Amino acid sequence: MGSRYLEIFCREAEEHLASLQSGLLVLERNPERSSLLHELLRNAHTLKGSARMVGLSDISAITHTMEEQLKGMERGERQVDADAIDLLLKGADAVALITSALLRGEVPDLDVERFVAEYDRGELTRPAPSETREAAAEQQSETVRANVKTLDHLVNLIGEMIINKKRLEAKLLTLKEIAASLPADQAQSLTLFRRDLEEDVLYQDYLIQELHEKAMALRMLPLRSISDGFERLVRDLAQQLGKEVRLQITGHGIEMDRVLLEGLKPMLIHLLTNAVCHGIESPHERTAAGKPREGVVSLSARHEGRSVIVEVADDGKGMDPARIKAAALAKGVIDPREAEAMGDEEALYLTFWPGFSTAEIVTDISGRGVGMDVVKRNIERVKGNITLTSEKGSFSRVTLQLPLTLSVIEALLIQCGGEDFAVPLNYVQEILKVRPEEISVLGAGEVIKVRGVTTPLYSLAAMLELPRQTKSCATLAVIVLKLADQRMACLVDAHLGSSEVVVKGLGKQFRNVRFLFGATIMGDGNPALILNVPDLFSAAANDGRRATRSGAELDEERRFKVLVVDDSITTRTMEQSILLTQGYDVVTAVSGEDALQKCADEDFDLIISDVEMPGINGFELTRALRESERYREIPIIIVSSLSRDEDKRQALQSGAQAYIVKGAFDQGMLLETVQMLIG
Repeated sequence: MGSRYLEIFCREAEEHLASLQSGLLVLERNPERSSLLHELLRNAHTLKGSARMVGLSDISAITHTMEEQLKGMERGERQVDADAIDLLLKGADAVALITSALLRGEVPDLDVERFVAEYDRGELTRPAPSETREAAAEQQSETVRANVKTLDHLVNLIGEMIINKKRLEAKLLTLKEIAASLPADQAQSLTLFRRDLEEDVLYQDYLIQELHEKAMALRMLPLRSISDGFERLVRDLAQQLGKEVRLQITGHGIEMDRVLLEGLKPMLIHLLTNAVCHGIESPHERTAAGKPREGVVSLSARHEGRSVIVEVADDGKGMDPARIKAAALAKGVIDPREAEAMGDEEALYLTFWPGFSTAEIVTDISGRGVGMDVVKRNIERVKGNITLTSEKGSFSRVTLQLPLTLSVIEALLIQCGGEDFAVPLNYVQEILKVRPEEISVLGAGEVIKVRGVTTPLYSLAAMLELPRQTKSCATLAVIVLKLADQRMACLVDAHLGSSEVVVKGLGKQFRNVRFLFGATIMGDGNPALILNVPDLFSAAANDGRRATRSGAELDEERRFKVLVVDDSITTRTMEQSILLTQGYDVVTAVSGEDALQKCADEDFDLIISDVEMPGINGFELTRALRESERYREIPIIIVSSLSRDEDKRQALQSGAQAYIVKGAFDQGMLLETVQMLIG
């Protein structure tokens, strides 16, 4: 089969699979809709026929079994229930797996004959949410088929044209100044010439704007290009957790820059997972609270000025500020004095602290304390904002404010320490002129009043380690910056006005330089650095706080000692090696009995144990340790090949704090879990 026909088939298959998946999810909620069954049958039948035409017998065999199942449901011979829908979705996943492999030129990792046999017997296991996410990501990665490099190059060329236009405008101002210094007759001729040039520049500006709008339209993609798999994600998560959850999406057609949209997808997956796992209650809890059994998670998008607002909300139990503060206290993120002074709204933002989690048990789905800090960091990296709103017992909402595009932004141009800088305008609340006597001292820092609100004042030059301006001037230039619910004022040398600027990358050497986001070329041809405002807020938050401990002090502390318990030498060695490379002391045990003996002889800060071992198993070991006063509070992680929900519940009931399934095991997951529990 030629690659051309394969690509055509895979595109067709992607459309049919999307229709099958969305239709099956609707059918699960509305089993009485017989007309929908006919549409699903048509999709499966067409997909089967197309597969036969191009000689893809594996796909033909799978879709044939799906078609037969749908016919049985249409005739009333098979019940339309969750198990039946699971089977059909598993079939769709298998087809997606095969097409993705074929497009990459690889052999699909699937025993189709065995798959079809198990499918016919109804023996296929329910897909794990992580598998569903990967399948959805694989399938949707093919949605962007434009020549991306060519498109990006076109946008960069338009940026160069904008820069060149600004240079021409600067030269026109120079011509005006020259004309003013000439005799009247010469000035008149030069003025006429200048006006002709101005008309040409205005027309050039019109053409650039038209070209830029058309190019940006090609870069834009609708939210639906990444959201098609979200309903399936929420459904599978809810089923695994024994919850009833419906996903409601509005704003499918809202368009965003392709680069932003691709980066947004993993963030939305994390937020939706959080909403299902931590937000929505079990049906029993919801009924007891007077709520409908079925919880609602909503994803919405809308345009607001030059930004896109994306919100993920749920009608669950909300966030508990007291519990968040207690967890932050336990981890040393805040001290008792800070906890007492902290308001409920401020406490919500503690969840952005790296490694923060209030989950009682860690699983392969959630609770590892990684995610919200990454979401925040990624949002800030693209010059966006993130805000949290919650009411205990009622709802939680995460709001993301994102720019429409990253290639051209509106910026406030300033001068500081003798250098020109650009500040993305979406972070600027206002610009001010203040008199030195309006600056007050509060605690260890300076403040000013901004519309009656006391606002901390910082020297931008001092933060950037540039020459500082003296306060001998009659008035001082100040910019007031905003980030979510935070505000800060910065002293600068001068305001230079606002302008649309083309964002240039800093190159590999300067990619991670603090306080800088990019660069641009000013109208006079000189470069200006674009400031990373979230970095400024981070620096301000650390200003005046207690210093972190030095490396020498940390070296003097004893190293954490970890006991690894597993009867498999491969698993023991792997886990031991991972932990040793991170500086932990590691002792191994080959059985539950061996572990109890070592715990009697030595003290450990953390225990990692398998479940299925000869003699005392991992659950029994955990219970035995919890009965000992010495190990009652020591963290225990279960690492097991058992992946059923009842196994995870048994681990929690035995006294474990974390549960990692070996099938989802990787080095990062283990280290993140260990660091979350003991540092």
